[in-house]
Amino acid sequence: MKRIFTKKNTLVLFAFLSFYYSYSQVGIGTTAPRGAVDIASTTQGLVFPNVALVNTITETAVNPQGGSIPTGTVVYNTATSGTSPNNVAPGLYYWNGSRWIAFAGSPGGLDWSLTGNSGTTAGTNFLGTTDAQDLRLYTNNVERARILSTGNIGVNSAGTASSQIFVEADNTEDAVAGINDDTVGNAFWGRNSNSGGTAIIGATNGLGGVYPTKGAGVAGSAIDGHGISGMAGNGAPNNTAHDGNSAGYFSLDSDNNPNTNNSSAFALIAGKTEINPPGGGTPLSRSLFGGYFVSGIGPGQAYAYVGTKYDHDNTGAGGTNYKILGDGTVSTIVKDKDNNPRIMFAPEAPEVLFQDYGIGKLVNGTAVIKLDEILSRNILVDNTHPLKVFIQLEGDCNGVYVTNKSDKGFTVKELQNGNSDVTFSWQIVATRANSKDTNGEITSHFENLRFPIGPKLVQEPGFKSKEVKKEETKN
Repeated sequence: MKRIFTKKNTLVLFAFLSFYYSYSQVGIGTTAPRGAVDIASTTQGLVFPNVALVNTITETAVNPQGGSIPTGTVVYNTATSGTSPNNVAPGLYYWNGSRWIAFAGSPGGLDWSLTGNSGTTAGTNFLGTTDAQDLRLYTNNVERARILSTGNIGVNSAGTASSQIFVEADNTEDAVAGINDDTVGNAFWGRNSNSGGTAIIGATNGLGGVYPTKGAGVAGSAIDGHGISGMAGNGAPNNTAHDGNSAGYFSLDSDNNPNTNNSSAFALIAGKTEINPPGGGTPLSRSLFGGYFVSGIGPGQAYAYVGTKYDHDNTGAGGTNYKILGDGTVSTIVKDKDNNPRIMFAPEAPEVLFQDYGIGKLVNGTAVIKLDEILSRNILVDNTHPLKVFIQLEGDCNGVYVTNKSDKGFTVKELQNGNSDVTFSWQIVATRANSKDTNGEITSHFENLRFPIGPKLVQEPGFKSKEVKKEETKN
């Protein structure tokens, strides 16, 4: 391709290259330059000098007049050189009088690169705004997050002044999910340094969040649900490795030092344990319980199992069902004439017994007492487990004796074939029968228990503590 130079173009080019200006503006490809230099082309670009820079703080380029290169010198760097934060990569750079500044961000630029940045200075370089405007982050041309000018953050929301970070989930998504695999680090950890504050609040079904006035580590509330729900796996009834597992654990620490494991009270909810019989050996006395509660420090602690299946077999069946099983007394509270609470104690026995009371009357010296049908279905009366009947006469006669005792009732007869018509009070004590299912299988043993071996105190689970110190703000 031939290049044709007019006289005028040749003179203009010569003047440009020799830095000699006949006019105050120079035009290349145009006779009407719009600036000091105006290059007009629709197919060709401007090629800057190729210089292999060594880093951002060394001039490398040369001033042909001697001395430092002038501020504003532009080159295309061809090298990947230097060490952070003064390293350079291929691209356009300009000299600001003391260092090379990249046109394209990193490394060494004044803007943020799409491929990451290096050579930044903490406290000097940052992503954000310098005025009171929010920073908005978009994907697919939709705003996904916003950092308010106040510092509050909203994710999928505009944020809120009442929450440092506000995350709004959509439909089946979780608002926040945490995952970790470590014995010290946690998936989530909340801490409120104020003695009356609450670290984590959970609420459902429209509640705004209910928490105690004295503060709490975790506060949960719900309508038509559960305020707090806990579930633990590995609860096989016959697996000793699962001992101590429970769905919930609560402790009242006595010295505010979790490492001492010295609680003045603690409770386990929905758990299991196994107790060695006196002298060790087997079989173990297995226990599944709805609740386990302990109070006191050192020897003499009070403890009780509630809703307990005790001494069951490998499948969790059999054994004995207990409403409350512990080392204290069964009591209730009544009020005295001054409306003060007073304690009453329930009688207890070495066997599992049912009692009933009633009034009867001799007619011509005889009375047949029939027990309530429901009671009859739940007691055992035989030679080994006789029905015990106690009679208190309320009138004059020759005396009485009891005969024909069964689980259906008994007969009271006057001595010496008397024929008195006398009222009496009666009390019976009977052995509680085993509980059985519809197939006749025993679900809880009661009939032959007498001072059975009982469960002991369960060892309190251990605690660990974790502290995080607030880092000083870095400038």
